[in-house]
Amino acid sequence: MEAVILTVAFWALLFLVEKRKLAGSLMEWNLYESDPIRHPYAVAVTLIFTVALMTCIFATLDNAVTLGHAGGSMDIGQWPRLILAVSGLVSGVLFDYGKGRYRNLIMYCVTLLSTVCILVIVSGGSFLLGLIVFYLSAGFFVVFFSTGFVRLAGYMRVPQFWAGMGRAVNNLCAILIGSFSVALIRSGDSIKIMIASIGLFVLISIAIYIYTVMGQTDVELPDQERKQEEEQEYFSAFADTYALTEREQEVLKMLLASDEEVQEIANRLYISRAMLYRYISSLNKKTDTNSRIGLIQFYYTWKPEKKADRDD
Repeated sequence: MEAVILTVAFWALLFLVEKRKLAGSLMEWNLYESDPIRHPYAVAVTLIFTVALMTCIFATLDNAVTLGHAGGSMDIGQWPRLILAVSGLVSGVLFDYGKGRYRNLIMYCVTLLSTVCILVIVSGGSFLLGLIVFYLSAGFFVVFFSTGFVRLAGYMRVPQFWAGMGRAVNNLCAILIGSFSVALIRSGDSIKIMIASIGLFVLISIAIYIYTVMGQTDVELPDQERKQEEEQEYFSAFADTYALTEREQEVLKMLLASDEEVQEIANRLYISRAMLYRYISSLNKKTDTNSRIGLIQFYYTWKPEKKADRDD
């Protein structure tokens, strides 16, 4: 049953990705471009420190759940995989809300919940509670550090190195603290575990605050967002006026945003050079222009009022 649900969820995700037609690689696409990073390397160091501290919390919760399962407290079966998959999908939706402005706050709340759960377990509380919270929080944590470093990668000289940094930091820290965490839990010293957990959470609070502040932009977001909305409305009006297809709109956006050679643009769109020329030719025909440059010039000089003139 779990396998069926996971398979359906996987294909549904693939369908959504194809539906949105996410062209281009993640290395060349900065998440939430309305919120540019001014000091990417400083932000990267802060994020590494934040992920390392969070790993201590989540690894400790993982060990507590694992030891409970190994001790025969409960047979968890295969359902945790389903919980993990669902939490990953839900976290992606929540993190994207408001163009990612609440991502850090949401992750902070998840970390707080995990810390409280550790305290409940070591105090003799419900093992089932710890199990559910762990797998839910694990999905959020993976998406958090993955999107965080993918976003940073677009600002780095070697984006391929930074894109997977989150997983590397997570695994390394889990290895380093694994033995200590297991020994601390097996000791049964609730006071020490509580002090360590609360101390880690305080450090995480400081780290995530610094990370949030450093990741903020110096640009006034309301003005910038207003400008972006106006540009989007202008583009939509242009596309509606000249009855551009969805794919033609993607090609036009790429032509407007890039001054690269035709072959390079075709590669970004994952189409052939000949196919790109056909799209440009179609755009030229619909807008009564004669070339790529003419199309771009026409777009920037076009006025929405011209629609009425064309109807006449």
